[in-house]
Amino acid sequence: MCMKLFDLRKKLKDEFAQLDIDIVDVDFIVAQVLGVPVTLLPLIEDVDDDVCLEIQTKINMRASGMPVDRIFGNKYFYGLEFYIDDNVLSPRQDSEVLVDTALKYINDNHYHDVLDMCTGSGCLAIAVKRNAPVDVTAVDVSKKALIIAKKNADKHGEDIKFIQSNMFEKLDGKFDIIISNPPYIARDELKTLDREVIDHDPLIALDGGESGLKFYNIIHDNLRKYLNDDGVLVIEIGEDQRMLIEALFNDFELLECVKDLSGHDRVMVFKK
Repeated sequence: MCMKLFDLRKKLKDEFAQLDIDIVDVDFIVAQVLGVPVTLLPLIEDVDDDVCLEIQTKINMRASGMPVDRIFGNKYFYGLEFYIDDNVLSPRQDSEVLVDTALKYINDNHYHDVLDMCTGSGCLAIAVKRNAPVDVTAVDVSKKALIIAKKNADKHGEDIKFIQSNMFEKLDGKFDIIISNPPYIARDELKTLDREVIDHDPLIALDGGESGLKFYNIIHDNLRKYLNDDGVLVIEIGEDQRMLIEALFNDFELLECVKDLSGHDRVMVFKK
């Protein structure tokens, strides 16, 4: 027989505490399995044995190091729910700063044509499209990632042009604003990442080459060709990369560097 839900939640939280896993994940998992908001859990007294088994299965997955978004295949970003799998990077809250920044420049300058380079799950492209009257083109080298991105765009009813391309190779035209969260982890640093990242996010979405600057170099070298004269580049960076990126783009004007909620340099904006 399954124990009372209150007792089960307490037991599981004690186990997570011993494993140094955030105990809030317990209630999130339980609520997801039950299909109710976390706030309603105290009102539920009993659950069936089969439900207890499903909860325990998901708890075991979390205890093994799998993030909750990977367990359930979805992640909220910019107020929208996105489907994810092992072919795409799980959206990070820090990247919402990039969307905020992009929307500011779109609104202030009446930009219309947006390019999202390295779109992954499509979260940046879809969040921008949802919140501004723009045309969005989204590019990724991974066919499997684009399948996920298209699925997310369809889910939210957003019409986005998706292109499978190795960066700019198959791209035509110019854009008012280019946004990108490219892979930027230096190869030697990959082994230092938390196992929840390195074991579950695709390597292709993390590996920024030997220096971490591989894709920034490609963006830099193509920027004049694909960015309109009055346009801007809005890129996400690693928290310790500001000086490196500023030096790389020294032939462009740095408009601002925006910090994330933790106070780290996260987004840089350049113009010609």
